[in-house]
Amino acid sequence: MTRPDFEVAIIGAGPGGIAAAHLLQRRGIEDFAIVERGDDFGGTWRDNHYPGLAVDIPSLWYQLSFNPNAEWSRLFAPGPELYRYFRDTASKLGLYDQLQSNSEVIRQQWDDSVGFWRLTIRGRPDITARFVISSVGGYVNAKTKIDIDGIDEFKGAVLRPNAWDDAYDTRGKRIAVIGTGSSGVQIAAAVSGQAKSLDVYQRTPGWVLPKVDFEFSPLTRKLLRVPGLIAAINVLARLSMDAFMVVPIVHLLPRLPSKVLTRVLPLYDKWSRLLYRGLLHATVDDPAYRRALVPRIGILAKRPVISSAFFKALNNSNTALITTAIERITSTGVRTTDGVEREVDLIVAATGYELWTDPETYRPGTVLGANGFDLAEYYRAHGMRSYAGTAHPRLPNRWEIVGPTGYVGFAWMDYDETIAEHAVRIIDETRRRGAHVAEVSQDAFNRWNELMHRRGKAIRVYIRDCNRGQNSYFVNSQEEVVYYRPQTITASRRFARQSPLADYEFTQRAVRTAPVPASKEQPA
Repeated sequence: MTRPDFEVAIIGAGPGGIAAAHLLQRRGIEDFAIVERGDDFGGTWRDNHYPGLAVDIPSLWYQLSFNPNAEWSRLFAPGPELYRYFRDTASKLGLYDQLQSNSEVIRQQWDDSVGFWRLTIRGRPDITARFVISSVGGYVNAKTKIDIDGIDEFKGAVLRPNAWDDAYDTRGKRIAVIGTGSSGVQIAAAVSGQAKSLDVYQRTPGWVLPKVDFEFSPLTRKLLRVPGLIAAINVLARLSMDAFMVVPIVHLLPRLPSKVLTRVLPLYDKWSRLLYRGLLHATVDDPAYRRALVPRIGILAKRPVISSAFFKALNNSNTALITTAIERITSTGVRTTDGVEREVDLIVAATGYELWTDPETYRPGTVLGANGFDLAEYYRAHGMRSYAGTAHPRLPNRWEIVGPTGYVGFAWMDYDETIAEHAVRIIDETRRRGAHVAEVSQDAFNRWNELMHRRGKAIRVYIRDCNRGQNSYFVNSQEEVVYYRPQTITASRRFARQSPLADYEFTQRAVRTAPVPASKEQPA
């Protein structure tokens, strides 16, 4: 009998991969490998270490439930502290023995004749596994190309948030930050006080909300050590978000006709914009900057940036907010379409990532299921759909931690654990039944997506119809709204533990004794 190398392969050693590994351990499944393209645990907190990096969710919520941490230094922990937390969690769970680092998976291919997955690793031997949990995260790859004319001609330094050179000294430099998303805002706020000059290039104004941050006192940390207190804080957060936000959006508003929604929902944005103008008036000195910073899109149509330092930085005499479009990068600086060229020593390109909500992120030939099924081709032809944000027919024994119409929870860790629990439960059930393969049925897949479509009506109308032309991961190039899972947090957690097992087909696969030929390496 041909046996795979591992019972389970987890792709990715970020928070989702750690959560999946822990849940496997809890069910007594120890034969697994964590296959990671980087050199350590931590995911985005390992890859990003730029100035000003910090979590934008309160630390008490941004942690794994099975490893509560009472020792956070601040309400919003800095990036290095998050990185250390995930490494410490992995070490506490004994996961380093199962980590296969510097192993980039460039193809996942199901072999129906033997009933397991073959993972092609760049520059290394293949790995085979009966089950696969893909936890590559939401920010799949930094965009490989900075799409600005002339960038290759620039003679100064070019840095990106996920490839920051810690040895580069920003003090006294002329700096251009291109992009005002979360990374761009954090970097601009961090370097403004030490740069000779700072030019912040804003293409589209976004919502930048105040960050009420403070150090945790010794007394606070002592209180957080009270057994069950952190868990209780998280339960309260889930129930509050369900009651005041999720229930109205997914259960009440969808009952209204679309024409009514397109008139009612913008009223919320008008009120929010009025309050935001008041915030700008109180924090930004320059009236022209205040006008330029007012967002045109709705407050819920793109994830707000959390920062109390960015607007203060714009008040510094050495810092300029530039909203004129960039024409090109020259050898010495940045030229805008009004003909003005500003010389700089450093360009920070905070221009984004390939996201899991975009069909273009999935390359043909990289995730191949039964009977020649290609996930990327399916997404391009039929749209991005999944079962419970994680499973797909014709991809047997495989789940994604981050998938279409999947995000649910009050913080990313909550989401990771919810999805991982569903995947691990089905793996355990497959083993318990003595079956070899678990595959979500086409009927269950269709029913689930029809339900999500109905419940997602208000979200879809708000993002796609009330905020046309926006550019964010809430709506993709096919104008699909596939970020949010329109389900309460409470219901999603119950689903992870008690979803209908009848939605899956548990079957056997005949196995052969002849070796499976190795697949050829293909670029992702």
